[in-house]
Amino acid sequence: MSSPSRPEKKASVNVRLAGVGDESQLDLIHSVINRAYRSEGGWTTEAHLVSEERITTEELKEALVDKINPLLLAFDSESGEPLGTIQLEPVEHYPDFGVYQKEGYAPSYVETLSKDKQILLGLFSVDPTQQSRGIGRKLVEAALHHAKENMNRTQCVVYVLHMRQELINWYKKLGFVDYGEKVPFPDASRVKQDDAHFLVLRMPL
Repeated sequence: MSSPSRPEKKASVNVRLAGVGDESQLDLIHSVINRAYRSEGGWTTEAHLVSEERITTEELKEALVDKINPLLLAFDSESGEPLGTIQLEPVEHYPDFGVYQKEGYAPSYVETLSKDKQILLGLFSVDPTQQSRGIGRKLVEAALHHAKENMNRTQCVVYVLHMRQELINWYKKLGFVDYGEKVPFPDASRVKQDDAHFLVLRMPL
């Protein structure tokens, strides 16, 4: 009697800091990011919400060697192909998007922790063809560890478009909390829906 077939085992995922050597895969990394954000089907997609590229190749080339806003990359352990990205952005250097203003909205939470203790997660992407491998969780966990151990940060912050309830719920499962903070989208001309804004989620490290 033949033995039952076993499901194909997928290669593991490695996460590490980006560097100048990754410029050799610049186009592949660029493709992963923009397919994640601007194509249909990816769980981080904003194609139906925001127009234009998420990042240009020139901007990505600079991000690979950015020491202030370190970029982490996920790779397939066997093929070496890039699978995802996440960037750590010190809040004290992050642009101020202003105050969200809408009739009936009154902020009920004010963060008192100094900005130089906060880190913001950005440029979070996972290859849409490689989902369900735990890549997103591994990227976030590696980013949080680096922020705490190497950047002396005690709180992590994420901005999520308010329409992205699935993504908001995913962050909450990781331990992020929504305190009711809202931030306006910085460039309304790029948004395909009215009243686009970010929800601010926070988590202690």
